[in-house]
Amino acid sequence: MAEKIGLGIDLGTANLLVYLEKKGIIFNEPSVIAFDRESGKIVAAGKDAHKMLGKVHDKISVIKPLRNGVISDMKAAKALLQYVLETVENLTKKELTNTSCVMCCPSEVTTIERDIITELAVNMGISDVLIDEEIKAGALGANVDIFKSKGVMIVDIGGGTTDVGVLSFGDIVLSRTIRMAGNFIDKELAKQVKQNEKVEIGELTSERCKMELADLRKDAKVKVNRYAGRDIVKGIPKWVDISSTDVNNVITPTYEEVVKLIAAVLKDTPPELSADIYQHGILLTGGGALIKGVEEFISSRIKVPVKVVSNPLTCVAEGSKYLLKNRGDYLVNPLKL
Repeated sequence: MAEKIGLGIDLGTANLLVYLEKKGIIFNEPSVIAFDRESGKIVAAGKDAHKMLGKVHDKISVIKPLRNGVISDMKAAKALLQYVLETVENLTKKELTNTSCVMCCPSEVTTIERDIITELAVNMGISDVLIDEEIKAGALGANVDIFKSKGVMIVDIGGGTTDVGVLSFGDIVLSRTIRMAGNFIDKELAKQVKQNEKVEIGELTSERCKMELADLRKDAKVKVNRYAGRDIVKGIPKWVDISSTDVNNVITPTYEEVVKLIAAVLKDTPPELSADIYQHGILLTGGGALIKGVEEFISSRIKVPVKVVSNPLTCVAEGSKYLLKNRGDYLVNPLKL
């Protein structure tokens, strides 16, 4: 019997990361896939498909298989994963049946949503599936030992969801999720530009604008960039100047909600664990942790030290290797194996 292949999959709303045992992360690209409408063939996936968003003719459909951290299009999600495993790693169907796989999902997904994720793996021929929470994998991937009797708080600000959880003794003590994160900011930003400037900007532009201009620091200099869109009155292409203040008007309310969520979780945290969190601080993971000044923004409101982990984008996928070792059992510390 050949040795089992270990596979860790971080199915993010914005990015898909695949970890393969003994090889590391083999795929880290946007979770987008493009099909040819007539034949159903895959035209592009990952980065190439992401560039196509809002730019294709009607013979191609560009799909994001995940919405708010959950699979919304089963066929597309399966095609995307299969494409990754077959083209990047040349894993055959036979090898997939001999695979144990960890899939990471937000902590507050319903049983039905979990079943869909399991079904996805089974459809691909993987029989041995374990579904675990992203915050747990994220903490392990950031080299935090969650198997001691000390409380650790992880805040994962992703593309579709923001997940806050308190971990101790190798499992989640309590967690909350809100569906407000990166993609929500992009949409709100496009809405605001449409209202104020009467110019409609695309999804890619609004994401670029957020990445370039977002700054939550108190004394940040105002930066102004030019972006192109379509004038909604005349219908012609038009330049629009967007300043970092405009972007902050959208980002601040979203991050205030994240702070409220953290406060709500802390309110329900047992006092002993609260003391640990106060000493060791709150860890931020996910793409939303990359925004400048996010640490001081949260810590000035919660009065607890906050730090961003060293690998916020890849820590969930990197942590899946430990979950493969202990199969989600909190009694086994995979960091020692």
